[in-house]
Amino acid sequence: MDFLESVKNAVGSAAQTVAKKSGEVVEFSKIKYAMYDVKGDIRRLKEEIGGAVYDSYKNNAPLDEIVKEKCAKIEELSKQLHEYDEQLDNYKSMVKCPECGKRVKDESKFCPECGAKLAVEKDAEVHDGYVTPPPSENAAQTENSGEAQAE
Repeated sequence: MDFLESVKNAVGSAAQTVAKKSGEVVEFSKIKYAMYDVKGDIRRLKEEIGGAVYDSYKNNAPLDEIVKEKCAKIEELSKQLHEYDEQLDNYKSMVKCPECGKRVKDESKFCPECGAKLAVEKDAEVHDGYVTPPPSENAAQTENSGEAQAE
């Protein structure tokens, strides 16, 4: 009976995990679609600004208040996009770049911000929402060989 009970508990636990992960996938997808819509709105506003600037140039008229309003709207949408991006980080496995501190996908080999090489090992630790790779053995060997040379 204990065996059947443990199988039942394992299946129940697995079902809960699958339900949780599928909910996360749905939320992740909703955020991605919202980001896509916001990026489209920004692109459309930039096109409208370009048209307004050209029309002002062509008519020798000063840039009107519409351009300023559209620029303010782009700034607002950019902030919203940044918030969505931060929400997505909750669903991604991220590492922190040792050089610039930017959060980067854990499967990345180089930081897209500064180009630093990322050394992510399987025994990485999680600290404050970031996956931090442990010190590599090569670094310890390098320090040891440096000490030996100094003696």
